[in-house]
Amino acid sequence: MTKDPRAKGKDFAKFLESLPEETLAHGNEVNFRAAEAEHQHFLEHFGKGHCYLCKKPLASFSKKSPCPHWLLKPKGFKKNDLLLIAQHYGYYQIQSFLRWVANQEGFARNINDLPDEGTGTKLFEVTIKYKNLEWAFSCAESDYQGHATSQHAKHQHYHFQMRLDRKQFINYGDFHVPFSEIDVINIEAMRARPDKIKQRFSFGEGMNDVLNDSTVEHIVNATLPGDATEEAPFKIDTFAMAEEGKTISGDVLYEIIQEAKAKNITVASLMHKLPNARTRVIVTPGPGVVEQAPRSGRKKDA
Repeated sequence: MTKDPRAKGKDFAKFLESLPEETLAHGNEVNFRAAEAEHQHFLEHFGKGHCYLCKKPLASFSKKSPCPHWLLKPKGFKKNDLLLIAQHYGYYQIQSFLRWVANQEGFARNINDLPDEGTGTKLFEVTIKYKNLEWAFSCAESDYQGHATSQHAKHQHYHFQMRLDRKQFINYGDFHVPFSEIDVINIEAMRARPDKIKQRFSFGEGMNDVLNDSTVEHIVNATLPGDATEEAPFKIDTFAMAEEGKTISGDVLYEIIQEAKAKNITVASLMHKLPNARTRVIVTPGPGVVEQAPRSGRKKDA
């Protein structure tokens, strides 16, 4: 009897947990190098207008050869063809391809996978943009478990949305896209040991990878004032409050602002010089970051 993929995922988590740290580190390095080589292969083909997976032009479409590059909307691709792609490629494979595509236009800012930017109620939420195309993935706990009361959605699945020139092409409610077996194994492993096993999209990093508590200081110090454009990936707000019984010197604040201009650095990076004040710097997604396309629940499938 074939073991359930969920059980396989739990077993995989236990196996990884039993390995020495140096073995895990070596495995991670091997996986990264493999991803690096695959990404280089992708770049070489993409730069020539070809798909590295099927070796055909990105503008080509043939139902005999389902491929994630169909989501770039070659002539002939219809929304029902999405399920043909899903029969051959898993959730992570499809998303990884689209992340690599999106990062050709602007690193991370075209991939919004920030938990605070979505509904906050889904297992997975991510919106990816490239030129006039936008793709979004959504999976609630009930989707992952499968809807027992629905014959066509009782399998483990996710929902997918696609926009072309901001117009509807595929809606979340159109399909219950099945997870592949390897998808389920990986998800179960991550759910079993979220502290040890995490999904990484090497070279397909999104905003959740570049904007978090561990990166804020670097962003404040590395961001240039000239980055404050419509394409800026970050928005930096600085707040200063005088300590009790003291005042903030307007002259000192002016000097800090002028120094920042002269050095072409952010004012936030120099606010530690402001005496008698408690300062707070908040970094949020900038105007150049694609907005998430949240999926609201529906009684019949959410």
